[in-house]
Amino acid sequence: MSRLSQMGVFCIVLGGVVFFLGMFPSAVDADSVPGIGITQILAMLAGLFLLILGGYVVAFAMFRRGRPATLISSIGVRLGLTGMVFATAATMADALGFGSHSAGRGLLFGWLQAGGMLIGFGIAALGVLVYGMSRS
Repeated sequence: MSRLSQMGVFCIVLGGVVFFLGMFPSAVDADSVPGIGITQILAMLAGLFLLILGGYVVAFAMFRRGRPATLISSIGVRLGLTGMVFATAATMADALGFGSHSAGRGLLFGWLQAGGMLIGFGIAALGVLVYGMSRS
């Protein structure tokens, strides 16, 4: 395993830890406000981004290094970035003002935001798979 793939695995593990701490801050006694805050939402998104970035680094280091770029690999990268944009938009809907929850009562991370985040992460993970499995 090369250093680059080890760095990708480290990125994946760090992303999982950051996502877990964003989702459950009470695990380390860091929940200072009731409900959910913007910092928790940003930590969850940062964790998902690190997970996807680590997946791309591992796929590049193990399968794509030294090979020319193909159309399918470019589609995989764009699919992953589109999934992350979708996850960010769905998760931050109330914070950005286009969600269904009014801004005066605080942020909401309900089932719609969680479902949108999972769908976006699924699209991004599919992009990593397409990128890693593309043939040259």
